Amino acid sequence: MSLLSLFQKKLGVRPIGAPADSAEIPVLDLEDGPVYAVGDTHGSLSLYKELENSILRDAAKFSGVATIVLLGDMIDRGPQTAALIDHLLRPAPAPLRRVCLRGNHEAMMLAYLNTPTANANWLDFGGAETLASYGISMDPDALRRSPERKLRQLLAAHIPDSHLSFLRRTLPGLHVGTYLLAHAGADARAPLTAQPWQALLWGSEGLIAPNDLTLVHGHVITPDPEIGARSIGIDTGAYATGRLTSLRLIAGQSPAVLTLKDGSEFKKLSQ
Repeated sequence: MSLLSLFQKKLGVRPIGAPADSAEIPVLDLEDGPVYAVGDTHGSLSLYKELENSILRDAAKFSGVATIVLLGDMIDRGPQTAALIDHLLRPAPAPLRRVCLRGNHEAMMLAYLNTPTANANWLDFGGAETLASYGISMDPDALRRSPERKLRQLLAAHIPDSHLSFLRRTLPGLHVGTYLLAHAGADARAPLTAQPWQALLWGSEGLIAPNDLTLVHGHVITPDPEIGARSIGIDTGAYATGRLTSLRLIAGQSPAVLTLKDGSEFKKLSQ
Protein backbone atom coordinates (compact mmCIF):
# COMPACT_ATOMS: atom_id res chain seq x y z
CA MET A 1 0.00 0.00 0.00
CA SER A 2 1.35 3.44 -0.93
CA LEU A 3 2.03 6.21 1.56
CA LEU A 4 -0.93 8.17 0.16
CA SER A 5 -3.23 5.16 0.46
CA LEU A 6 -2.23 4.71 4.11
CA PHE A 7 -3.13 8.34 4.83
CA GLN A 8 -6.47 7.95 3.05
CA LYS A 9 -7.32 4.73 4.86
CA LYS A 10 -6.63 6.35 8.22
CA LEU A 11 -8.46 9.60 7.54
CA GLY A 12 -11.26 8.50 5.26
CA VAL A 13 -10.57 11.30 2.77
CA ARG A 14 -13.88 12.43 1.31
CA PRO A 15 -14.28 11.86 -2.47
CA ILE A 16 -16.27 15.05 -3.13
CA GLY A 17 -15.70 18.51 -4.51
CA ALA A 18 -17.02 20.43 -1.53
CA PRO A 19 -15.28 18.84 1.48
CA ALA A 20 -16.47 18.83 5.07
CA ASP A 21 -15.89 22.03 7.02
CA SER A 22 -12.70 20.71 8.63
CA ALA A 23 -10.08 18.05 8.06
CA GLU A 24 -7.54 16.06 10.06
CA ILE A 25 -3.91 16.65 9.10
CA PRO A 26 -1.91 13.40 8.75
CA VAL A 27 1.63 13.12 10.08
CA LEU A 28 4.79 12.20 8.18
CA ASP A 29 7.82 11.36 10.31
CA LEU A 30 10.75 13.51 9.21
CA GLU A 31 13.10 10.82 10.52
CA ASP A 32 12.02 8.63 7.59
CA GLY A 33 14.01 10.76 5.14
CA PRO A 34 14.09 14.18 3.48
CA VAL A 35 10.86 15.90 2.50
CA TYR A 36 10.69 18.19 -0.52
CA ALA A 37 7.75 20.60 -0.58
CA VAL A 38 6.97 21.88 -4.09
CA GLY A 39 5.09 25.10 -4.80
CA ASP A 40 2.18 25.59 -7.19
CA THR A 41 2.91 23.86 -10.51
CA HIS A 42 -0.28 24.99 -12.34
CA GLY A 43 -0.09 22.68 -15.33
CA SER A 44 3.65 23.15 -15.91
CA LEU A 45 4.71 19.56 -16.57
CA SER A 46 8.10 20.31 -18.14
CA LEU A 47 9.13 22.48 -15.18
CA TYR A 48 7.94 19.91 -12.67
CA LYS A 49 9.84 17.08 -14.36
CA GLU A 50 13.00 19.21 -14.36
CA LEU A 51 12.57 19.92 -10.65
CA GLU A 52 11.79 16.29 -9.88
CA ASN A 53 15.04 15.25 -11.54
CA SER A 54 16.92 17.80 -9.41
CA ILE A 55 15.24 16.43 -6.29
CA LEU A 56 16.16 12.87 -7.31
CA ARG A 57 19.84 13.84 -7.56
CA ASP A 58 19.73 15.71 -4.26
CA ALA A 59 17.94 12.90 -2.40
CA ALA A 60 20.75 10.49 -3.31
CA LYS A 61 22.93 12.35 -0.79
CA PHE A 62 20.73 11.33 2.16
CA SER A 63 19.56 8.15 3.83
CA GLY A 64 15.95 7.13 4.13
CA VAL A 65 13.07 7.48 1.70
CA ALA A 66 12.63 10.93 0.16
CA THR A 67 9.09 12.29 -0.14
CA ILE A 68 7.92 14.98 -2.57
CA VAL A 69 4.90 16.91 -1.29
CA LEU A 70 3.15 19.00 -3.93
CA LEU A 71 1.37 21.82 -2.10
CA GLY A 72 -1.71 21.90 -4.32
CA ASP A 73 -2.74 23.88 -7.39
CA MET A 74 -1.20 21.31 -9.68
CA ILE A 75 -3.92 22.24 -12.20
CA ASP A 76 -5.23 25.28 -14.14
CA ARG A 77 -3.57 28.29 -15.78
CA GLY A 78 -0.69 26.41 -17.43
CA PRO A 79 -1.23 24.37 -20.61
CA GLN A 80 -0.32 20.86 -19.41
CA THR A 81 -2.73 19.96 -16.61
CA ALA A 82 -3.89 16.64 -18.10
CA ALA A 83 -0.31 15.57 -18.91
CA LEU A 84 0.90 16.61 -15.44
CA ILE A 85 -1.76 14.51 -13.74
CA ASP A 86 -0.83 11.59 -16.00
CA HIS A 87 2.75 11.99 -14.77
CA LEU A 88 1.75 12.21 -11.12
CA LEU A 89 -0.35 9.06 -11.46
CA ARG A 90 2.74 7.11 -12.48
CA PRO A 91 5.09 5.82 -9.74
CA ALA A 92 7.73 8.33 -8.74
CA PRO A 93 11.27 7.41 -9.81
CA ALA A 94 12.84 5.23 -7.13
CA PRO A 95 13.57 5.89 -4.35
CA LEU A 96 11.20 8.90 -4.33
CA ARG A 97 7.55 8.89 -3.30
CA ARG A 98 4.94 11.60 -3.84
CA VAL A 99 2.08 13.07 -1.86
CA CYS A 100 -0.27 15.66 -3.39
CA LEU A 101 -2.19 18.19 -1.31
CA ARG A 102 -5.42 19.87 -2.34
CA GLY A 103 -5.34 23.51 -3.38
CA ASN A 104 -8.19 25.89 -4.04
CA HIS A 105 -7.94 25.15 -7.77
CA GLU A 106 -8.43 21.40 -7.25
CA ALA A 107 -11.40 22.23 -5.03
CA MET A 108 -12.87 24.50 -7.71
CA MET A 109 -12.42 21.88 -10.41
CA LEU A 110 -14.06 19.18 -8.28
CA ALA A 111 -16.97 21.50 -7.61
CA TYR A 112 -17.32 22.23 -11.34
CA LEU A 113 -17.23 18.55 -12.29
CA ASN A 114 -19.92 17.91 -9.68
CA THR A 115 -22.26 20.75 -10.74
CA PRO A 116 -20.90 22.60 -13.80
CA THR A 117 -23.58 25.27 -14.15
CA ALA A 118 -23.41 26.40 -10.52
CA ASN A 119 -19.61 26.53 -10.50
CA ALA A 120 -18.86 28.02 -13.91
CA ASN A 121 -16.71 30.76 -12.34
CA TRP A 122 -13.89 28.19 -12.26
CA LEU A 123 -13.55 28.68 -16.02
CA ASP A 124 -12.25 32.22 -15.41
CA PHE A 125 -9.56 31.07 -12.95
CA GLY A 126 -7.67 28.69 -15.21
CA GLY A 127 -10.42 26.16 -15.72
CA ALA A 128 -10.70 26.91 -19.43
CA GLU A 129 -7.00 26.11 -19.88
CA THR A 130 -7.45 22.86 -17.96
CA LEU A 131 -10.39 21.77 -20.11
CA ALA A 132 -8.38 22.62 -23.22
CA SER A 133 -5.64 20.26 -22.00
CA TYR A 134 -8.27 17.49 -22.11
CA GLY A 135 -9.34 18.42 -25.63
CA ILE A 136 -12.35 20.54 -24.64
CA SER A 137 -11.63 23.79 -26.46
CA MET A 138 -15.07 25.40 -26.31
CA ASP A 139 -15.26 29.09 -25.49
CA PRO A 140 -16.09 29.64 -21.79
CA ASP A 141 -19.23 31.57 -22.73
CA ALA A 142 -20.36 28.63 -24.87
CA LEU A 143 -19.74 26.29 -21.95
CA ARG A 144 -21.84 28.53 -19.71
CA ARG A 145 -24.71 28.42 -22.19
CA SER A 146 -24.62 24.63 -22.49
CA PRO A 147 -27.28 22.58 -20.71
CA GLU A 148 -26.09 20.79 -17.57
CA ARG A 149 -26.77 17.36 -19.07
CA LYS A 150 -24.68 18.13 -22.16
CA LEU A 151 -21.83 19.48 -20.00
CA ARG A 152 -21.78 16.36 -17.84
CA GLN A 153 -21.61 14.15 -20.93
CA LEU A 154 -18.81 16.25 -22.42
CA LEU A 155 -16.75 16.19 -19.23
CA ALA A 156 -17.23 12.47 -18.70
CA ALA A 157 -16.13 11.76 -22.28
CA HIS A 158 -12.88 13.73 -21.97
CA ILE A 159 -11.70 13.55 -18.34
CA PRO A 160 -10.52 10.06 -17.29
CA ASP A 161 -11.93 8.53 -14.12
CA SER A 162 -8.36 8.09 -12.90
CA HIS A 163 -7.87 11.86 -13.01
CA LEU A 164 -11.09 12.47 -11.10
CA SER A 165 -9.98 9.94 -8.49
CA PHE A 166 -6.60 11.67 -8.26
CA LEU A 167 -8.27 15.00 -7.49
CA ARG A 168 -10.51 13.41 -4.89
CA ARG A 169 -7.57 11.73 -3.14
CA THR A 170 -5.59 14.93 -2.58
CA LEU A 171 -4.85 15.51 1.10
CA PRO A 172 -5.70 18.56 3.23
CA GLY A 173 -2.15 19.08 4.51
CA LEU A 174 0.75 17.30 6.16
CA HIS A 175 2.42 17.65 9.57
CA VAL A 176 6.17 17.11 9.11
CA GLY A 177 8.40 17.61 12.15
CA THR A 178 8.05 21.23 13.25
CA TYR A 179 6.28 22.18 10.01
CA LEU A 180 2.72 22.22 8.72
CA LEU A 181 2.53 21.87 4.95
CA ALA A 182 -0.69 23.25 3.46
CA HIS A 183 -1.73 24.97 0.28
CA ALA A 184 -2.70 28.45 1.44
CA GLY A 185 -2.77 28.84 5.23
CA ALA A 186 -3.94 27.44 8.52
CA ASP A 187 -6.01 28.32 11.58
CA ALA A 188 -3.82 28.75 14.67
CA ARG A 189 -6.90 28.40 16.93
CA ALA A 190 -7.96 25.01 15.55
CA PRO A 191 -6.31 21.66 16.36
CA LEU A 192 -4.53 19.66 13.69
CA THR A 193 -7.36 17.13 13.95
CA ALA A 194 -9.90 19.74 12.76
CA GLN A 195 -8.31 22.36 10.51
CA PRO A 196 -10.90 24.37 8.53
CA TRP A 197 -10.79 23.66 4.81
CA GLN A 198 -11.30 27.37 4.09
CA ALA A 199 -8.12 28.17 5.99
CA LEU A 200 -6.12 25.40 4.28
CA LEU A 201 -7.35 26.07 0.74
CA TRP A 202 -7.84 29.84 0.70
CA GLY A 203 -5.79 31.19 3.61
CA SER A 204 -8.87 32.71 5.22
CA GLU A 205 -7.32 32.60 8.71
CA GLY A 206 -3.85 33.80 7.80
CA LEU A 207 -0.41 32.22 7.83
CA ILE A 208 0.01 31.08 11.44
CA ALA A 209 -0.14 27.36 12.16
CA PRO A 210 -1.17 25.85 15.51
CA ASN A 211 1.21 24.32 18.04
CA ASP A 212 4.06 26.71 17.18
CA LEU A 213 4.58 24.96 13.85
CA THR A 214 6.07 26.78 10.89
CA LEU A 215 3.67 26.90 7.94
CA VAL A 216 5.01 25.95 4.49
CA HIS A 217 2.57 27.11 1.83
CA GLY A 218 1.98 28.15 -1.76
CA HIS A 219 -1.06 30.03 -3.13
CA VAL A 220 0.35 33.58 -3.15
CA ILE A 221 2.89 34.33 -5.88
CA THR A 222 6.09 36.07 -4.81
CA PRO A 223 9.25 36.65 -6.89
CA ASP A 224 11.32 34.59 -4.45
CA PRO A 225 10.52 32.28 -1.53
CA GLU A 226 9.02 34.49 1.18
CA ILE A 227 10.17 33.99 4.76
CA GLY A 228 7.88 35.13 7.55
CA ALA A 229 8.15 34.84 11.31
CA ARG A 230 6.31 31.50 11.26
CA SER A 231 5.73 30.84 7.58
CA ILE A 232 7.59 30.05 4.36
CA GLY A 233 5.87 30.74 1.04
CA ILE A 234 7.17 28.96 -2.04
CA ASP A 235 4.79 29.84 -4.88
CA THR A 236 7.05 31.62 -7.37
CA GLY A 237 4.51 31.65 -10.20
CA ALA A 238 5.82 28.74 -12.26
CA TYR A 239 3.23 28.95 -15.04
CA ALA A 240 3.96 32.64 -15.69
CA THR A 241 7.60 33.04 -14.64
CA GLY A 242 9.21 29.65 -15.28
CA ARG A 243 10.33 29.72 -11.62
CA LEU A 244 9.27 26.60 -9.72
CA THR A 245 10.47 26.27 -6.12
CA SER A 246 11.09 23.36 -3.74
CA LEU A 247 11.88 23.55 -0.02
CA ARG A 248 13.90 20.67 1.48
CA LEU A 249 13.24 19.62 5.06
CA ILE A 250 15.64 17.24 6.84
CA ALA A 251 15.65 16.27 10.52
CA GLY A 252 18.32 18.22 12.38
CA GLN A 253 19.13 20.55 9.48
CA SER A 254 18.01 24.01 8.43
CA PRO A 255 15.61 24.17 5.46
CA ALA A 256 17.16 24.49 2.01
CA VAL A 257 15.59 25.84 -1.17
CA LEU A 258 15.93 25.37 -4.91
CA THR A 259 14.21 27.60 -7.47
CA LEU A 260 14.53 26.63 -11.11
CA LYS A 261 16.37 29.31 -13.09
CA ASP A 262 18.39 30.27 -9.98
CA GLY A 263 20.61 27.19 -10.02
CA SER A 264 20.59 23.43 -9.74
CA GLU A 265 21.56 22.88 -6.08
CA PHE A 266 19.58 23.28 -2.87
CA LYS A 267 20.91 26.13 -0.75
CA LYS A 268 20.34 26.91 2.91
CA LEU A 269 17.41 29.23 3.33
CA SER A 270 18.31 32.80 4.31
CA GLN A 271 16.18 33.77 7.28
